[in-house]
Amino acid sequence: MANRKILIVEDEPEIRNLLNIALTDDGFDVYEATDMQEAITQFDAVEPDLILLDIGPPATAGLETCAELRSYSNAPIVLISSRSGSSDIIQGLELGADDYIVKPFDPEVLVARVHANLRRTAIFRRDRKWEASAPAKDGVIAYAGLEIDPVRFQVLLDGKPIALVTKEFQLLVHLARNPGAVYTLEELYASVWGMESHGNTRTVIVHLSNLRKKLEPLPTRPTYIHNIRGVGYKFDPK
Repeated sequence: MANRKILIVEDEPEIRNLLNIALTDDGFDVYEATDMQEAITQFDAVEPDLILLDIGPPATAGLETCAELRSYSNAPIVLISSRSGSSDIIQGLELGADDYIVKPFDPEVLVARVHANLRRTAIFRRDRKWEASAPAKDGVIAYAGLEIDPVRFQVLLDGKPIALVTKEFQLLVHLARNPGAVYTLEELYASVWGMESHGNTRTVIVHLSNLRKKLEPLPTRPTYIHNIRGVGYKFDPK
């Protein structure tokens, strides 16, 4: 079986080299880019399974790259940032990134996070060569007004398709398959991102917020995903 392919988008040679060594030693095929244009060229050439993307400083170039790649691909995007409290991270997650890692990082932990994100990658992934498969007859999760098709990576709300990024879709599938069950942010991170959060629950909050904005006609009076104050979230269609 071919090695999984990782694209590193990082303009600092020392960080690129560190990432390359850690990932290559773990058996990945690693490709590198230093800016958005090179990242897009590399993406089209190698179709990576996951992208490690530095977002600054300055952050604008990294965020533009994130938005561009996410516009036509559901490959996991893991942000790398030197500022743990930065609003740039939140903006990156809102643009469709799946996870983030703060500098300085332990290479072994980074590799573990890469594996975790790859394990949770949607089976059916959209890219520039994607074409819709035949409609699935089985496995569709259906509620009043809502249909979720894990095979086709498709969500219909009142018959209209809703565009979700990978982690939004995976959160929805996990919650909808377990209606009424209340999950903490830590439990959702473990189930969808594949490892303990160690306090990195902000990414779950951002993805849930984006999901509810897309799914709920009135986010302040949700129909599907409900916040249980002080506890967590549950899927409970009304």
